[in-house]
Amino acid sequence: MTSTMSDEQTEAAATIPVLRGQIDSLDEAIIRLVAERAALSRRVQTARMNAGGTRVELGRERVILASYRDALGPQGPALADAILQVCRGAR
Repeated sequence: MTSTMSDEQTEAAATIPVLRGQIDSLDEAIIRLVAERAALSRRVQTARMNAGGTRVELGRERVILASYRDALGPQGPALADAILQVCRGAR
């Protein structure tokens, strides 16, 4: 028994690669932006330490975590924390 796809199913199936391509493009942009953010974060860390401060400013990180929570909901802080970890670098 052969099953045939309706026109709607065929169109939906053809849309998947297009949508995945758009997601891939967004992922590339996110990676580029996180790398750019990490470079800026290193500059801030260096400037702050040269001014006698600490490399990490926990108050600032709390503000960032809250902004991700506000914008993205309960999972937002987990994403923010991952980004902050990447941007802190290893020293």
